[in-house]
Amino acid sequence: MASGPTAFVTGADGFLGTELVRLLVAGGHQVVGLVESIEAVARLRRAGAVAVIGDLRRDGPWQDEAAADWVFHLPPSPACRRGFDRLRAAFTARRAATIDTHLLDAVASGQTRRLVYVATMNVFGPVGPRFITEDEPPRASTWARCLAPALDGVEAYLAAGLPIVTALPGCVYGNGSWFRERVIDPVLAGRHVLQVGKTGPWVSPIHVHDCARALMHLAEHGAVGGRYFLVNRDPVQMYEFAEAVARIANRRLRVWRLPAALARLVTYPILRDCVRSDVVFSNIRLRGIGFQFRYSTIDAGIEQILGAIDGHARTTDPGQF
Repeated sequence: MASGPTAFVTGADGFLGTELVRLLVAGGHQVVGLVESIEAVARLRRAGAVAVIGDLRRDGPWQDEAAADWVFHLPPSPACRRGFDRLRAAFTARRAATIDTHLLDAVASGQTRRLVYVATMNVFGPVGPRFITEDEPPRASTWARCLAPALDGVEAYLAAGLPIVTALPGCVYGNGSWFRERVIDPVLAGRHVLQVGKTGPWVSPIHVHDCARALMHLAEHGAVGGRYFLVNRDPVQMYEFAEAVARIANRRLRVWRLPAALARLVTYPILRDCVRSDVVFSNIRLRGIGFQFRYSTIDAGIEQILGAIDGHARTTDPGQF
């Protein structure tokens, strides 16, 4: 029987949201997740959570769930598509602001103890290969400027007394999303892995399991009004992900190198800054409130991922890999 604080999770069927729901349920919390499809409802129920279908841009039954003890807001990321021009950016900014306003207004009418707001690290822009802390003034990347106004809007709700803690995850990797599609599957299948430039940019990684655990830690220990980077201690270059997968899986690494100057021609505008710019963050504030990592290096994280994939393959199709 659930015994911990009640929790409401938006974006509950996403890559990070799915892991967060799983850990909350395992921790004895009564969890309600917001989803947008019948298929996602079934997945959430299998995870032991209650699902509510809705859209944060519109009124609905989800508003009653926003009175949970803990609220985790995982806003949707902008769609990666061509033609992301100023008009599309303005539309995205309005959409993000509407979503946040509806949710935060609903939370304001309840007795929520902590709202963990998950923002994009890209609002800090390409910062170069040097560590920055949360006190650095945001300098949004080209496409992330459309999301910066939503983060600014959070400050008004903080001033009104909402118990908001802001989380800024780094490069979240795991057995899913971009990492499964762009790194694990190509390496295991012997296909080429795309690499921008000779080494790719510096990034600050975090395993999806640790990222979800960090969100829960912030709900308990994060300071209201505080911002926290959720990243490992050591940054890595993008090529190291594929190199580590190949080495640990004992596979040959095949790379298709794309000159950095050509990235703007073949990648979506939203991805250009991500594949060309260095983003290195310090986790000293997160560690300062007592958080400890399970997978503090990418080798440890990738070993866990490949072990889980291998275990699943043996129970389903021994000849798959």
